Amino acid sequence: MFDSLTRMFRTAVAGALMGSCALVASNSAMAAEIDMAGKKVIFVPIAMGISLTEGWARRMREHADIHGYTIDVRDAAFNTGVMAELVAKAISDKPDVLVVHNPTVQLLARQIKQAEAEGIKVLQINLQSNQPSTAFVGANWERIGRGIAEDIVKECGEGSGKSGKVAIIPGQLTAADSVIMNEAAFKVFEEHKEIQVVSNQASDWEPEKARQITATVLQQHPDLCAIFGHWDVHTMGAGNAVKDAGKADDVLVYSTGGGDDVACKAIEDGVQDRIWSYDADGQGRDAGTMIDLLLQGAAAADGSMLIAESPLKIIKAGEEYDSSLCWKM
Repeated sequence: MFDSLTRMFRTAVAGALMGSCALVASNSAMAAEIDMAGKKVIFVPIAMGISLTEGWARRMREHADIHGYTIDVRDAAFNTGVMAELVAKAISDKPDVLVVHNPTVQLLARQIKQAEAEGIKVLQINLQSNQPSTAFVGANWERIGRGIAEDIVKECGEGSGKSGKVAIIPGQLTAADSVIMNEAAFKVFEEHKEIQVVSNQASDWEPEKARQITATVLQQHPDLCAIFGHWDVHTMGAGNAVKDAGKADDVLVYSTGGGDDVACKAIEDGVQDRIWSYDADGQGRDAGTMIDLLLQGAAAADGSMLIAESPLKIIKAGEEYDSSLCWKM
C-alpha cells in the first residue's frame, strides 16, 4: 500500500506539474480574462472547527471571492459514515471541482473514481486515497516519517545513552499519513536495531485517548525515550501525560501538524518538543491556486495526478525555537 502511494506521488511530481505549467504558461495572456464566475466547488473535510481545515477553507474562500466561483463546505464532523454520504450527495450535485480530505486510504476510493468518471475534477487535500484523482495538495508523508525517525535515532539510538524505546501514536492506522509515515519510520528503525517500538496504538485523533495510551506506556516502560504522534492536536494529550508523569526532561515528544500558533504554544509550554509542520495556511493558498487552475482546464498531459507538495517547517524547542514559523487564524 505504501509503495503504491509513494510511486503515485513521485510519478505525478515527475511529470504532471510539467504538463500543468506548460498549459498555464501557454495561456498566461488569457488567464486574467477567463471567467470562473458561476463555477461550483464543494469541500468535504473530515471535520471543521479545527485550525487545519478552517485555515484551508479560509484561503480557498479568498480565491473564490476573487474569481467569482462558490465554495460549499460540508462538515463530516469526524464521522466516516456521514462523510461517505456527504460525498455521495456532492457527486449528485455535480460541482466543477470536489475537494476531499480522506480519513482513510480506502473510504472514498470508489466515490473519487465515480466523480472523476462523471467529469467532476477531484482535488485531494493532505491525505491521499488509494484512488488517484485529478490533483493533490499536501504533505509528503514519506519524507516526514523518515525525517522524524532519523531524528529519533539520533536522540535515542546508539551512543545516546538512552533506552532506544519509542511509542508511536497514529491518528488512525489506515489514514494515509499514518500508513506512509509508519512505513517510512520502520524502514529507518530496521537499520538501527537498538531502536525498539514498544507501542503503536491509534488514538482516533482524540487527545484524551492519546493521553491514556501514553500514561499506560510510561507505566510499562518508564525509560521510554520518545513519542511519535501523527498529529499535533491529539499528541497534546500524549505530551500532557509525559508532563504529568514528571518525565518532560526525559521523553521527547514529536508530532506533525498544520503549524498554527497553538503548535508554537505547545512547544513553549513544554507539551511537545519537535513538530514537523506542513503549514496549513500555505496549503490553503496552494489548494485555492490549484482549484483556480482546475477551473481553467489544467490537467497533466499524461493523465496523471497534479501535485503541489507542501514545504516543511520544523519547529523545535530550545535554542532553535522560532515562533515566526507558526501562523495565526
